[in-house]
Amino acid sequence: MGSNPNRNPPLKKVWIVSGSIFIFAIFCFILLFLSFRSSVIREFENVQSFQSNNSIFFDIDKQPFHIIQGKEDRKYVELNSISRNLQTAVVAVEDARFFQHFGFDPIRIVSAAFRLLKKNSSLQGASTITQQLVKLTLLSPEITIKRKIKELAIAFVLETKYSKSKILEFYLNKVYLGHGNYGVENASLNFFHKPAQELTLAEGAFIAGLIKKPEGYSPFIDLKKARQRQILVLKRLTELKWISTTEYNSAVKEQILIRRRKGGDYKIAPHFTNHILLKLKAKYGHKMIYGGGLRIYTTLDRKLQDVMEKIKDKQLSKITSFKEIAGVSINPATGFVGAMVGGADFLRSEFNRVTQAKRQPGSSFKPILYATGLNKGIRPNDVYWDEPTEYTRLVDDEIEVYEPGNSSGKHLGQITVAYALKISNNVVSVQILKQIGIPALMKSAKLFGIELDDERGLCQALGCNEVTLLQLTDAYTVFANKGYRNRPVFVLKVTDREGNVLEQYEPQAEIQVLSTDIAFQMNRMLQEVVNHGTGRNAKISRLSGGKTGTSDNNRDAWYIGYTSDLVTGFWIGNDDNTPMENEFGGKTPALLWREYMQSIPTPTVQQTFAINENFEEFLLCNISGNLATSSCPSTTWYSLNKSSPPQEYCPIHNEQLLEIQICNISKKLANQYCPTHEIVSKKFVPGTEPDTFCDIHTAEKLP
Repeated sequence: MGSNPNRNPPLKKVWIVSGSIFIFAIFCFILLFLSFRSSVIREFENVQSFQSNNSIFFDIDKQPFHIIQGKEDRKYVELNSISRNLQTAVVAVEDARFFQHFGFDPIRIVSAAFRLLKKNSSLQGASTITQQLVKLTLLSPEITIKRKIKELAIAFVLETKYSKSKILEFYLNKVYLGHGNYGVENASLNFFHKPAQELTLAEGAFIAGLIKKPEGYSPFIDLKKARQRQILVLKRLTELKWISTTEYNSAVKEQILIRRRKGGDYKIAPHFTNHILLKLKAKYGHKMIYGGGLRIYTTLDRKLQDVMEKIKDKQLSKITSFKEIAGVSINPATGFVGAMVGGADFLRSEFNRVTQAKRQPGSSFKPILYATGLNKGIRPNDVYWDEPTEYTRLVDDEIEVYEPGNSSGKHLGQITVAYALKISNNVVSVQILKQIGIPALMKSAKLFGIELDDERGLCQALGCNEVTLLQLTDAYTVFANKGYRNRPVFVLKVTDREGNVLEQYEPQAEIQVLSTDIAFQMNRMLQEVVNHGTGRNAKISRLSGGKTGTSDNNRDAWYIGYTSDLVTGFWIGNDDNTPMENEFGGKTPALLWREYMQSIPTPTVQQTFAINENFEEFLLCNISGNLATSSCPSTTWYSLNKSSPPQEYCPIHNEQLLEIQICNISKKLANQYCPTHEIVSKKFVPGTEPDTFCDIHTAEKLP
């Protein structure tokens, strides 16, 4: 009986079919793996991108000063910013074969399984660093066989995508280390007050030892256990021959200083920070700020900020009639804002009295008016009459009468422009505004960075318009910076968590507000305010200029002062506009400015105000504006242009003047040979008259 070929197919056909099925199975497995791999990587990257990461503010020296926490207090750093000592210690105690395995370690798994059979324990201790990263990011904490298998698979997938160094970086930034600290950078700052990059071997071993039981080995809970755990880590490093016996002994003997970081250690300059935050939130959204890991590099100078904070606290510890203080410092050459105090207590009130409060500046606004006057041709030695003066204007079909008065209640009669500014005379200031016109002042003030309301009328000469302290302080940078203004700058650079630059400061062209000559004259006039005028309480050893200001009923008091390299403004008052008792710009604000300037570090190279070769100093009478005589009761050195020097001596205080005929060409005593049309009569203070005759027109030189 023959065989049935259909029942027993040839062996070759069986191998072909079996091979095809096997290849198809492999293909399906590969597709399944690739699909699984793709979804795992996508999910992991999604978790990483939304991982809570603190946003950090850095000062001008690139040191962190303020941290905005997300849900987890974490500061993500790249691996090269983590000490090798710490990296090695973590790998030694958590996963010594980390750089040999492919995500999970079969040797450790078998070892853990034997322990499980012998002691009926769990599989704990078999997890690699990669597996721990998987547990921290993608899986729940439950312990089941199914979850464990999934953990191994995901760990393998991550190893096919990322380098060992990147996985270690992810892990060191993710791991929890107790007391709300996520990641090694935050733990290093908390325990040792230094970045993870600077950790010693002893410190690195200490932090590595916390991973197993973050709270259990906490030095703030049980210092003895924390110390024992640190030594265990160091011994493990020795066993692996990753450190020498000498290094071990040195690390064991090293005395490390552990200090709990205070809650306010990274909450410096809250008003400064909040001012920036308001702008960043509008640009990047709430989520990016709180947990997005932004790195904000600012212009804050910690040395200036610390001094300003201390002076504010010291002043408010006294019994005063005001409850709020605000201050701000600006570098006139760059516009960089170096320090800001927005109020007495940020926790009590986030309102920023530097940038958000609009108040009447009083006489501290006058330098802008006087600079505008000089720009319109008025000279420092021009004279005006300080006397009762009424001004009328039509408002809503009614005649409004305005009569400015001086704070002293007195009138001085004839005085010069520079003297009026020095003593902060109100009547003359209004006369200057009346002469140049409100539109001219508005146009000039805009260049200074201040918008005026033309409805306010002539009282704007006395600062009845409202400004912020930042605006007014910024305006004074013009006087310190040779007539040029830079807009205030707070932020130099913003990056995301990966270091990609989101925005960066680019220097802009300076705004020319005044000519160099007018800026020079204003600078000299404002120096006189400090040396002999209303700003005497602000005088320091360095040359400085400034102006006081007090609003009606003493509701606001200001002092804005400057040296050649720093402009600083102080304001005091009450949020509810309650008048202050016995307070004015030349008192507490000027004293605050002086103490601040005397307390900040002295620059290594002190800048000085530039000399202007176009000008010469003349001693003039503050009443007549002419060259002073020995009889003039009030005199000041005026900087006037060499091209038009004063010629006449004071005609008011001239009882002892000598009238002498001189040659207008030689400027010497006229002789009989001088042409009649060249002979002029001039008055001289005795002792200053020429004592030689003209040597240009002589008998020998006659035609």
